[in-house]
Amino acid sequence: MNNSYIKDILHSEMFLLDYKPGNRKILIPLDGYNKFYKEHLEEQYKYYSNFFTETRMDNSALKNYDTYDVETLLFIFHNSNELRSKLTTARIFSSNVFKKKDSKYLENKPGLLKDVLFLLKVDTFPAQSPKENQWRIQIDCIEPKYVLLCENMDFLKVPWPFKDSHIELWYVGGNNTKILNEIADRNLQLPIFYICDWDYAGLKIYTNIKKIFRRKKVDIRLILPKKPILKPINSGNHKSKWRSEEFSKLNRSQFNSDEINLIQKLIDTNQWVEEQTISPIKELKKMTRF
Repeated sequence: MNNSYIKDILHSEMFLLDYKPGNRKILIPLDGYNKFYKEHLEEQYKYYSNFFTETRMDNSALKNYDTYDVETLLFIFHNSNELRSKLTTARIFSSNVFKKKDSKYLENKPGLLKDVLFLLKVDTFPAQSPKENQWRIQIDCIEPKYVLLCENMDFLKVPWPFKDSHIELWYVGGNNTKILNEIADRNLQLPIFYICDWDYAGLKIYTNIKKIFRRKKVDIRLILPKKPILKPINSGNHKSKWRSEEFSKLNRSQFNSDEINLIQKLIDTNQWVEEQTISPIKELKKMTRF
């Protein structure tokens, strides 16, 4: 009852839900709800429901998981083989996979840790710590037309809109871009795009990736937000700061004129654009006219 989405539906002019007569703790559907459900909610419901059915993971309502936790568990389930092959410590795993949290997040949520281990099909995390992780997570789709390489993995956790748009998603671990050198040419036949935070760190990673693909004689294009949502550089836990050197020490030759204009504006106003505020499917459609 306290969920903001439910509140919006309940009090909207569409009249989709109402309280049960005599009991305001129970909601009942009105005439238009079934149609609304099929159009807007059924696909997502089946996606989550199938997850619990396939995994046979306990879905007790006693678990206090938010949407981010559940989406991350889904991501772990669909990529368990790759993640399991590169396991190190719980803190490294937490830092890399639960990116919006911190390295101790799993340690402080034993129930969630138990479910993570269950999905990975392991009893515990190994103790050793490698110098870096070399993952390439790939979300397949039928008849892909484009590849979208993501700096962060949030889009990979909710993949169905991308699958519907024939977009294959890749994630290589943020700054751990060396693994891109190992990708075989047969996997580089589709047009490749990159989406990232528009800050110093995100754009620096992009230039490194562009150099790797250039050596492979493959082009990669940066997703440019046409109406970016600008945030102060010190917002939240954001740590990447612009450099004092000209163009923040980024190589101008790696960007086109529109990209340069946005970057310079961000530097001059000490702002940044968060990857998650960009609508990649919408922007990619504009760039490719598909």
